[in-house]
Amino acid sequence: MAYVEVAMLSQAQSTTAAPRALEELFERLYVQYHRPLFSYVLRLVGHWEQAEDLTQETFVKAYHALARLPADSNYRAWLYRIATNTCYDALRRKRLIQWLPFFDDDAGPQTDSPEHATAEALAVRTALAQLPADQRTCLVLYIYDSFSTEEIAQVMGCSRGAVKTRLFRARERFRQVYVGVEERRP
Repeated sequence: MAYVEVAMLSQAQSTTAAPRALEELFERLYVQYHRPLFSYVLRLVGHWEQAEDLTQETFVKAYHALARLPADSNYRAWLYRIATNTCYDALRRKRLIQWLPFFDDDAGPQTDSPEHATAEALAVRTALAQLPADQRTCLVLYIYDSFSTEEIAQVMGCSRGAVKTRLFRARERFRQVYVGVEERRP
């Protein structure tokens, strides 16, 4: 009888310890990755408020999936993959629902706090916004977030070769678009 009580007690302790451990892990992930993920999402979507919402949505999805994740996983790549897929879904929905500007002043891409941004930063954001989503994702992860090509492949669910090709094309396209943006600047 004592063996059964000990087994039941250890089982009860493990069921209460597991959620607590998951919550502590989630808190650490949130503290460590919230700011970099927000910056990444902002560069992908170009809208401050939408980036906040999508970052929050990313962490909600991560919280619900954390228990199913193997312990030896690359948490950074996993979180960025969730964020990437969340952004892709939002960008897809955005293409499906196009809002017409009510006034002429409403037209144009929104950016985060334009009064705080330099003209060059706005040109970079404008150029990034004109890249295809997969190229923009590769470029932002590689340049801004210092991901290796292997990590980018994990995030995007493709091969390292595909990442290298996308990076090459993204750099070339970015240069073309950026020059065009710079030429139009007053």
